[in-house]
Amino acid sequence: MNRFARYKMLLLAGFLLLTDARAADSAPTESILREFVESYRTDPMAMTATFGIKVGEDWWHVISERVQEPYPVGRDGQYTFHRYGPHHVGLHDGPPEDPTWYFRFEDGATLEKIHAGEWTASTASAQSTPSDDVALKILPMKGFTETKSSVAISYQVMEHFWKADPAEVTRFSRAASLPSHGAALVALYTMKDKRIGWFSLGQDEAANADRNLDRSQVPNLFIFTKGKGTALIGTEEIEVESGMSVFVGPYVRHVIYNTNEEPLEGILVLFGDNVDYATGESYLDFLEREYGFYDEPRR
Repeated sequence: MNRFARYKMLLLAGFLLLTDARAADSAPTESILREFVESYRTDPMAMTATFGIKVGEDWWHVISERVQEPYPVGRDGQYTFHRYGPHHVGLHDGPPEDPTWYFRFEDGATLEKIHAGEWTASTASAQSTPSDDVALKILPMKGFTETKSSVAISYQVMEHFWKADPAEVTRFSRAASLPSHGAALVALYTMKDKRIGWFSLGQDEAANADRNLDRSQVPNLFIFTKGKGTALIGTEEIEVESGMSVFVGPYVRHVIYNTNEEPLEGILVLFGDNVDYATGESYLDFLEREYGFYDEPRR
């Protein structure tokens, strides 16, 4: 065998080894994805959607079609309830045929942490600013234009698809948190118009101390469950402690400090998605338009 032939054989052997290694890596990943798909078939919050999943450089996509059956209730059948599932949900190799949005996992380790319940998907995707590099992102494929509707659906899918337990339990602790806005954060539930998280501030830590993060276009509700601290709300400085809540209106400065040894912890509720109200409609305009729905004639 001449030198050129041996070189070709070595290249082929190296290629086969690399291919086998990639296949071995993707096998447990696909097994995890199929477990999430199976759980989503019976999820009462399942959405009709097609979306991609990219783990490292490997692609899959999911096609989900919600199944629901209406039935009348009430003495005169004047109300309508619905039965949900089992839904039609399938996992397929490769990216979606038509451009859409997708979940981009930095690597398989991120997916494994979410599968093991160490992180929630919404915790792994939490950003202080849009430019933050996080372990999980929702991104548009080339050729796909995001809309507020598509973003809202992607949030809803993220919150439920990536929780395989029927009860969708979220455990919160500093060990299960990721940093956001200067605090340790665990995202408990994420919707486009409502985001709920658990936060913890250790000694000498501050939330929203960055000048670019101390205001938002939407209201915030802080519910303190442990510890003591100081909060700057607008121009007023107040003492906060467990057993109290603080409501912060849109565009009102809010910075929270903990100078104590005991962590300052609680629940944060954000009533909306900041970016929606940065380029036109205010949050209060949105509320008035939303409330108008209740006056519309019912079918």
